[in-house]
Amino acid sequence: MADVPSLHPFLTDKRLQRGGVLQMLVSKQVKSPIPIMVEHVKAGYLVVSCESNEKENLQLLGSHVRVRWETEASVQTVDFEVVQEQIVWPIVLLGMIPLSVSVEVTAKAKQDPIAPDYIIQVPYKVMGARPSEEKGEGVLLKFSPTRLIMGTDGYIAKGDFINLSFTVPHTKQEVVGMAKVVEKSFSDSQAVVEMIFTDIHENNHLLIKNYYKKLLETASS
Repeated sequence: MADVPSLHPFLTDKRLQRGGVLQMLVSKQVKSPIPIMVEHVKAGYLVVSCESNEKENLQLLGSHVRVRWETEASVQTVDFEVVQEQIVWPIVLLGMIPLSVSVEVTAKAKQDPIAPDYIIQVPYKVMGARPSEEKGEGVLLKFSPTRLIMGTDGYIAKGDFINLSFTVPHTKQEVVGMAKVVEKSFSDSQAVVEMIFTDIHENNHLLIKNYYKKLLETASS
């Protein structure tokens, strides 16, 4: 299954909401990043504005640009093509479509995954998959505040974005989030996928952090 470039996993990120400020790099033209403001965003395109600089006289239509931002757990990098440019002096409006999406775990977020103390079922939906392959259920094998390792009989490919949910033991509260598959292997004919969170509500993230901390404290006592 092709990894179709999409902004869908980041649509709830505050930095991609209207009014959010990001930094844009323009290949071969500008060495320093250009501050841009988000005007409108959908899964397949992004509209931003920036100040017009008559000295540089940049013409960005057709250019490839890069937008990068960091969270506590990961670094998101999206390469775009500028397909529309409109100058409303002193502002330039740019319409851009994603060409590639990359998510990397930050060094400070690489905590070792550990096994839960209960069997945790994880229903999921693969974004952009065929209807016969998009829904499935896995078992959480290990986890950390930023990573999930899940076993499943369903079809999931490296690079897929997954909508998933599960109930945290002891709290009976449900966690819902979006994750990207960064590694895939097989064990006893079952797929084992490692995922990192790309979007999760801070309250849900806190549930996972607290559960992880509790298991570490139990193991060390």
